[in-house]
Amino acid sequence: MQIFWQKNCTCPVCGKQFQAVRLFSEAIKVKERDTDLKPAYEGINALLFQPITCTHCYYTAFEDDFEKPVTEKKRIQELCDRIKNSLSIDLSENRSLKDGAMIFAIAAAVYTLTEKHLKAAEAYLKLSWIHRDMHSKDENNALEQAMKCFLESYKNDELAPEKEIMVIFYLGEINLRLGNKKEAVRWFSSLIQKFGNTNSIYIKLARKEWQQAAAGKRGL
Repeated sequence: MQIFWQKNCTCPVCGKQFQAVRLFSEAIKVKERDTDLKPAYEGINALLFQPITCTHCYYTAFEDDFEKPVTEKKRIQELCDRIKNSLSIDLSENRSLKDGAMIFAIAAAVYTLTEKHLKAAEAYLKLSWIHRDMHSKDENNALEQAMKCFLESYKNDELAPEKEIMVIFYLGEINLRLGNKKEAVRWFSSLIQKFGNTNSIYIKLARKEWQQAAAGKRGL
């Protein structure tokens, strides 16, 4: 079974063409998920290949965003120049967890710079997942940044219901992981009260997390 293929891309920041390593969907096998839906994969860690990074300038974004026109282009170029001059990232099929962490950190920085709060939150969340796999203390730092961005999105973005459900869930889940049980229970309660009749995996998880946190059974 083939695992990798090469996608032809044009960077919207530096304008250069390059090939990005992608995974065939058949090669992605999720073994299990954590309470925050972090996947554990059989075989290749697909998380490391979710964003696309320009091999020339290191501009990084999720695949569905990558070739869209960018705002703040000059500031992004300056950011990526600083990163490229200080870091060396393996963007091949052999990238490591450390490479993946750097890739998501760049994506988070770019989305933060352009005030795309929800995308920044997702990038920081997935950065925390990689740090978890690395057993790194930096996991909590990434979670704190993710929580800030989810909160910014909740306050300032016009969210579709399914996105709002996801955002509120993670505000509860991240607070729980950071030891803020009262805040976690408050967010889970708010989610269940507002969207309790919705058939969403986030609602099912929130009910379970709320019950365990309220009963003092969940400790991280």
